[in-house]
Amino acid sequence: MSIELLEALSNADGIASNETEVRQVLCQELDSLPFSKCYDGLGSLIFTKVGQDPSKSIMICGHLDEVGFMVRTISETGLISLMVVGGVKPLAQHFQKVRITTFDGRKIVGFISGRYRDGVTEELICDIGASSDEEVADLGIEVGNMVCFDSAFEHLAPQSMYMGKALDNRLACYIMAELMKDIADKDLPITIHFAFTSSEEVGIRGAKTSAQLVNPDSVFVIDVATYSDSTTRNHLNQRQVGKGPILTHFDRTLAPNIQMIRFVKEIASQYQIPLQLDMFSSGGTDGGQAHLVHEGKPTVVTIVPVRHGHCPYSLVSSKDICQMIDLYRSMMMGCSAAVCEQFKSFK
Repeated sequence: MSIELLEALSNADGIASNETEVRQVLCQELDSLPFSKCYDGLGSLIFTKVGQDPSKSIMICGHLDEVGFMVRTISETGLISLMVVGGVKPLAQHFQKVRITTFDGRKIVGFISGRYRDGVTEELICDIGASSDEEVADLGIEVGNMVCFDSAFEHLAPQSMYMGKALDNRLACYIMAELMKDIADKDLPITIHFAFTSSEEVGIRGAKTSAQLVNPDSVFVIDVATYSDSTTRNHLNQRQVGKGPILTHFDRTLAPNIQMIRFVKEIASQYQIPLQLDMFSSGGTDGGQAHLVHEGKPTVVTIVPVRHGHCPYSLVSSKDICQMIDLYRSMMMGCSAAVCEQFKSFK
């Protein structure tokens, strides 16, 4: 594993439609590889490698953006009110260190808190130590500036464990980057598009525009998920860290393609990769919009388990990351034109 790349992706700041820092990390790492590159109109970054049968293609996607905040107003006393961007957990909006990114790229550290009532945070304020709106303006802070958790990526004492911000969904970005490096010099059965999508956390937007742009035959989604109570470690929790990738069977936005579910299971069994099997009563992923494009795209969703999602820090096991990479490496090499046709068979 290239931990330095995962660290750089986690530490980069990028809420919806403000993912420039994340794209820069990826392009620095991947531009030298033999892939073509394009962007959709929202800022999604798409790399393509043409296969032996270019008439068939799949899209593997994961989103660039993280949950965070945006500067909403600035008071005369120098306090900065924030709007939440994406599903930041209410308790994670209190007594946390954050950093504001000005439009010219400066980073200003502050401290956030608000009023917590009935499970909801109201009147969210960032305090940077200023006493007036003039002091705030002198630092270059303006309405609309991005605000992200000021959390540094760290290696935990158990050797396989790491924690950092924005692992939802920089983990997918990392996994796709490692897969691109793995297959750079390989002959692929079909064409593969790697779509690093914009603005998933605010309405699954970039997956739709990316799929419209490259028009794949089918879509594989990589995302992350956390169980509501991380202390639950029995059969009810099929999102346990260290227990392998998750294959989802349903969420609020997508009922996955059954043939693709079978394909993932068969590859995992063949290569002895453990799978946790789960479904979601709420929430969604890039698959929720990608599968609705054009005539409809067979789609399946795979998940990396983490603890404490949409918080200043999430925890992940390198074992789960490596197993997800192994799973996709095997699926890419096994995904022939005939297999793609099977995904569209409804007989």
